[in-house]
Amino acid sequence: RLILQVRLVEREEDEEEDEYGMSDREINEFENSFGVEYDPYYDEPYEESELPVGKYKEDKSYGDRRYANGEVFYKDESTGMFYRQGSRPRQKKFWDLNSS
Repeated sequence: RLILQVRLVEREEDEEEDEYGMSDREINEFENSFGVEYDPYYDEPYEESELPVGKYKEDKSYGDRRYANGEVFYKDESTGMFYRQGSRPRQKKFWDLNSS
């Protein structure tokens, strides 16, 4: 006979931030320090259909997009998704070390 015991642990209601997020105070400090609105989805990838509409130049080597308003989206070759500039570093080799 197997008896399963489950114990629920509740978080305190006044807990402002989760493990990876920013508290309201940190968000206000960020916005005041840098003069930009906090975007919690900044690091999220974009599908091509979700990219801004507007004039852009496409990088012929990587497929990156540079928009006339200054926004830059880098294309991830493995997934085809786009990332905002500054959200995720590109892991790119400058040369193939395994070639002879």
